[in-house]
Amino acid sequence: MSDYYHHFLSSMAGAGGQSMGSQPESSPPIPHHQTMPMAGPPLTNPYQSLGYFTGFPEPIMFNAPKAQRSRRKSAPGLDHIKHRRTRSGCYTCRSRRVKCDEVRPICERCRKGKRECNYPEPTPAKGAASTGSRESSGQSQQTSPSSSHGGDDDEDAGLESSLDPILDEEEDDTEPQSATTQSSMPIFPPRRTSTASTFGLQRIATGPRQESETRSLGANHSSSSPSALRTKNSMSGLSTPGLPGTFFPTSSARPDWSSFPTDVQFYLNYFYDNIGHYHYCMVNDSDDFFRTVLLGMAARNDALLYAVVGFSAYHYMLKAPNGRIKDFLHYYNLSVSLLLAFLKSKERHNTATLLTILQLATMEEYLGDWVNLMGHQKAALEVLTQLFSPQTVMQSPASRMILTWYARFDVFIGIMGSCETSLPREWFATNVAYYDSKIAEEPGNLSWKIESASARLRFIAMEMSHLFGRGARKEVSEEEYAVEHDRLSMALEEWKNGREPTLEDPSHLVTEFENSHVMGPDDIVSPFVPGILFRPPLFAWTILTCEWHSIVLMHASQAVSEPSDETRERMMEHAHAICQTCQTVQLWPLSPGGSMIILHPCLAIASLFVPRDTKHDMWIRRKFALLEGMGYISPKTMRTRMAELFNDQSCLHWWLPNHEGFTPILQTIRNFADDRNAAAVSTQGDNLGQVRHVFSKMEIGQQTDIKMERGSNSGSREIKSESSSA
Repeated sequence: MSDYYHHFLSSMAGAGGQSMGSQPESSPPIPHHQTMPMAGPPLTNPYQSLGYFTGFPEPIMFNAPKAQRSRRKSAPGLDHIKHRRTRSGCYTCRSRRVKCDEVRPICERCRKGKRECNYPEPTPAKGAASTGSRESSGQSQQTSPSSSHGGDDDEDAGLESSLDPILDEEEDDTEPQSATTQSSMPIFPPRRTSTASTFGLQRIATGPRQESETRSLGANHSSSSPSALRTKNSMSGLSTPGLPGTFFPTSSARPDWSSFPTDVQFYLNYFYDNIGHYHYCMVNDSDDFFRTVLLGMAARNDALLYAVVGFSAYHYMLKAPNGRIKDFLHYYNLSVSLLLAFLKSKERHNTATLLTILQLATMEEYLGDWVNLMGHQKAALEVLTQLFSPQTVMQSPASRMILTWYARFDVFIGIMGSCETSLPREWFATNVAYYDSKIAEEPGNLSWKIESASARLRFIAMEMSHLFGRGARKEVSEEEYAVEHDRLSMALEEWKNGREPTLEDPSHLVTEFENSHVMGPDDIVSPFVPGILFRPPLFAWTILTCEWHSIVLMHASQAVSEPSDETRERMMEHAHAICQTCQTVQLWPLSPGGSMIILHPCLAIASLFVPRDTKHDMWIRRKFALLEGMGYISPKTMRTRMAELFNDQSCLHWWLPNHEGFTPILQTIRNFADDRNAAAVSTQGDNLGQVRHVFSKMEIGQQTDIKMERGSNSGSREIKSESSSA
């Protein structure tokens, strides 16, 4: 792994309390490809860069100048003062990457900012953990796995020399007031008791618990470490040919987690019962990857374990009456620290390493932090291409899901950032060819047909990103761009028209809805129309069809010429279809968990093409509020752009009037996400200052005057764009 990712992880909370959101100045935060602000030749329609309205980071942020990258490496001339990382400051200051004065019970920074102030709980003296049991007077003290990490100097000794010192950032005393502060609440679920072992950073292994893959990073292993506590259950699994040491559990039975601490058991069980592939925005998971392979490998790897447990804790805290963000941060921090320690140990990367990086990237997506997500994406690409080839990655269900997991990030970043995918075309083509061959072998297998349709749609999206990237760099003429754009338009139509008839088997259509009602004054679609929703196993086709509508919209918006009236009307029809699917999925009581999460990108694209009136705007805003309530946070940049689109600045604070649905825990998460996202962007501030008029044609109310008129029956929309001179 390149030094870039080491520095990147060191800047996050797990590496000694630094901010999860800040980027190291010494490393490029984004994939290696170059990007440009425009998504093709000069366009006349106002939606030429979808990344603008969805809050995607400005492309100039993707590549820091070399002078900026080397800043941390040279001590002379730095404005900041280096100091050793603190392990006794409050969690809030550590996550915000600022120095804590450690005044109890509330430090000065938290008092001024009216933030929640939580300190690591006291830990026993050195040596107490090694005995495997401790004597305590009165009740046993309950602590989190990360509290011992945060406060025990000796436990961290093995990593002290390997972790980079952090920078003490300057901070304005006039801090913005948080929307809410959380009072002290009882911890739920129960933490491990004081008789359990501490979770030192030196205790890390990756992949199967094999002697050759476990390495001490400093102190001797305690006999009561998490690895030692685990019973070595016999697990059924499979190995990937050509990849020694890769073990994928396959048993669908609930694993035995009785050897884990109580809180870890709780969150693993919560994950098993409540989280599925739609929470990861995966269309299909016929092999139950997330409950078998992911949880099975997490049980054998500490960094992955805490990443998965953290993801589960994040979802749980949104529903728990006394949910607290620090319960999620405990595990996130541990995972980042353990991953960093493993990478610095120079051991060989394996699938557990890759899965940990992908799980952390998914957390960043939920927090709306695409800058940090792209840092993980770059590292995931490096590990993926080291472990697999386009051919070997298709040899097991687990590795195929890993490829799909990574490719989703890659394609989305490519389209939104107007740049090519980092993964070469061969990987996508091999993916399509594999599923076609499986359909030929098993023509009746419905899962292969769903996977093939998904792979083909992803392949078209990959080609779109390549076209947009070449257009952004002016590597193709407008004529060449238009020809390729038309070819991809035809490919999208062929995808829809050439679908397998069995994917729309009418016997799986949902034709009756409980509690159906007539459209009300606030409704823009009727969700109870037969033919929209399919029951499992064809529910995945409902999702794929919605994704197809959104990709068609994205592609049409990148045309060279101004769209005709007919094209605009078709675009509105696609947006309407997306809204109808989202509403139906939301109201159908049997919709799988997380199915609204996977539809979020589709809804965000559709919001740009629905009529601009109060009813449509409020309908979209209610959906964004619903999704944030599920933990999918809209970054401040997106809220800013949507406030421009809706012509309502209140969207910056919350989507709905009177704080409707804006719960205290959601306000805390939103404030935390805004703080860390701002920290990530601020590291690129010098670069942004050098760029003028980026996305100049996208400015609403300044450089464009968008007028939309919709006829009472035709549903047509006129868009007029008047660009001001730069």
